[in-house]
Amino acid sequence: MAVIDSLMKTELVTAAADETVAHAAYSMARNGVGAVLVIEAGKLVGVLTERDVLARVVAEGRDPTATKVAEVATSDLVTVDAGASVRQCAELLRDREIRHLPVLRAGKPAGILSSRDFLAFVAEGLERLVDRSRYESALAEGADPYDHLGGSYGE
Repeated sequence: MAVIDSLMKTELVTAAADETVAHAAYSMARNGVGAVLVIEAGKLVGVLTERDVLARVVAEGRDPTATKVAEVATSDLVTVDAGASVRQCAELLRDREIRHLPVLRAGKPAGILSSRDFLAFVAEGLERLVDRSRYESALAEGADPYDHLGGSYGE
């Protein structure tokens, strides 16, 4: 059974609860991520996403250089343990309608799983399954799937 520990991003991009949204947004852009983990006194206290910035700062006309991350970050956190199964993560992403899932190890932030990374993992697994199925089907029909020239090897 695959565990999320092998899928999550472990290069954490974080923001302090008292830092400005403008600074956190700059960190997101610089690091090419859609969310930062909000850390206060070494503990995960929230997640600030692009959607949070759009809905709670831009749409409300707030000044991102004056608004603190803690004021607009999502604080009702949905997290998962690093040993969680792929199914558990899929259910959380779907049922809670979230796009970024913080991953904890021994209660401390260890990574983050985005729905985009999760979908890429699932798509890759499906492609491998289809390729293997085609290969086995060709073998069952007596064909050599690797003989692209239509002739025998060594003859």
